[in-house]
Amino acid sequence: MYILYVHYGYVNRIGGAFLESALPNNLRKQRTRLGLTQKEAATKLGIGSASYQRYESGTREPNLETLCKLADIFNTSTDYLLGRSRKSMPTFSENSKDDKWTKLGNILSTSEKEKVIKALTD
Repeated sequence: MYILYVHYGYVNRIGGAFLESALPNNLRKQRTRLGLTQKEAATKLGIGSASYQRYESGTREPNLETLCKLADIFNTSTDYLLGRSRKSMPTFSENSKDDKWTKLGNILSTSEKEKVIKALTD
């Protein structure tokens, strides 16, 4: 008989082996989507590769701070990583989209802006 508990939205067996887990699978999906090795992901996270491998194998749980860093590195939400959302990329409101265009406009030179406008209107 196993004692089960729920933590971070996935089921875990006391002793460390996951019975059902979205987190390890979603970490692997996002890492491979970006074309990163486990070692590269660990380096970006600032941890050892063995620690990161344990996250993907489901034998170790990241703390909240590390989970947030993982979401930032993979440009996704913590809810997606934990299996609470099916959307891997966060959705933005129309105002947020406008803000992103404004920021892009601040980065581009005048000639680059004209090229973008021409490409969009052709």
